[in-house]
Amino acid sequence: MVDLEILLQRPTVTCPRWMPETAWVEHGPFAFWLIERLRPRTVVELGVHRGYSLCAFAEAMERRGVAGRVIGVDTWVGDEHAGFYGEEVLRDLSAHVRPLYGDRVELKRMYFSEALAEIADGSIDLLHIDGRHHYEDVVADFTSWLPKLSPRAVVLFHDTQVRERDFGVWRLWGEIAATRPSFEFLHGHGLGVLAQGPEAPVAALAGLLDGDLDAAAVARVRGHWAGLGAAVGAIAAREAKRARRRAKLRRLPGKAMRRISAFVAGLFGVGGWTAPVAEPRRPAAWRQAELS
Repeated sequence: MVDLEILLQRPTVTCPRWMPETAWVEHGPFAFWLIERLRPRTVVELGVHRGYSLCAFAEAMERRGVAGRVIGVDTWVGDEHAGFYGEEVLRDLSAHVRPLYGDRVELKRMYFSEALAEIADGSIDLLHIDGRHHYEDVVADFTSWLPKLSPRAVVLFHDTQVRERDFGVWRLWGEIAATRPSFEFLHGHGLGVLAQGPEAPVAALAGLLDGDLDAAAVARVRGHWAGLGAAVGAIAAREAKRARRRAKLRRLPGKAMRRISAFVAGLFGVGGWTAPVAEPRRPAAWRQAELS
């Protein structure tokens, strides 16, 4: 049964405390809503990269009192779609995850196929597939992890709207979306939501997946979550820009910094200034994790 009042709710919290740059940022608000409605016991993410969506799931579970765990699987070397990167990505993520979420989050550095042996069959309530995006890769990820899904499992597919650089998620989504209760968001590169388990709590999701939404209601739901996502994305973009500026200042050679320090001292009649070596406090918008 469709309940637009619930589908158009704005979550109290719309983004995690750890917000690295990510293509997933605009789906943060929906992640909080989904966790609250689904209340999963085990969440598995295939393809973690910098960890934004992983932290969104963990943060939502923590704030909503959902007793469960979040498992992130990745090699943390990158690929042709996400780009290749060094050890600093996993190191940075690990440094934030442990203090924020403790044992709730587990990072497994391995191939998806290797992680299968470490996850019990029938245990995953929410599976997020966001690894390498070739059609064959996404099909392999989906089919190989099916035995691990619980009867109430929901599966998320990111990048369902991307059709460049040999992305193939859109193709798989087109094949499976009509076979199970499903919904697709078009913003943020596209996010497919599939009720794969025969006992998936479709009713708890307020009719999002049961196919009873008419065209006008679909447009309202998509517009609502796209708007919330765009607002969070704007905050993230501003803060990422400031972080790059701070990092650039910290990389300035000593001579340049002394000149800047002397210039500031001359302007304000105070002692010299040096670039900060520690991260500044989080902006109020992030500390509160709410939209203005």
